[in-house]
Amino acid sequence: MEDADTAAQQARDARSIYIGQVDYESTPEELSAHFAQVGAVSMVTIAGYDQGYPKGYAYLEFADLASQQSALSTLQGSIFKGRTLKVRTQLHRKQARYVGFGE
Repeated sequence: MEDADTAAQQARDARSIYIGQVDYESTPEELSAHFAQVGAVSMVTIAGYDQGYPKGYAYLEFADLASQQSALSTLQGSIFKGRTLKVRTQLHRKQARYVGFGE
């Protein structure tokens, strides 16, 4: 059972992206609409949004891998609500600890 859960999580991660420089007043629906131009969006999570204190980054899961790859190549550096978005692959938690310093 654990292997199936791990495989399912890896498949979701492969279809997901990290979005940096998100405007603090953005909603999940607005981000979904922006990224829907490259494919069907399954889920949007804005860090801190549920607590009322958005942190300026989000994670977005696409319905398929082709849409995720299209977002990486097409929407990196796109303008959303006056801000230039940073679009990257979603990193695993161990990798994410070391990203961001010196960038």
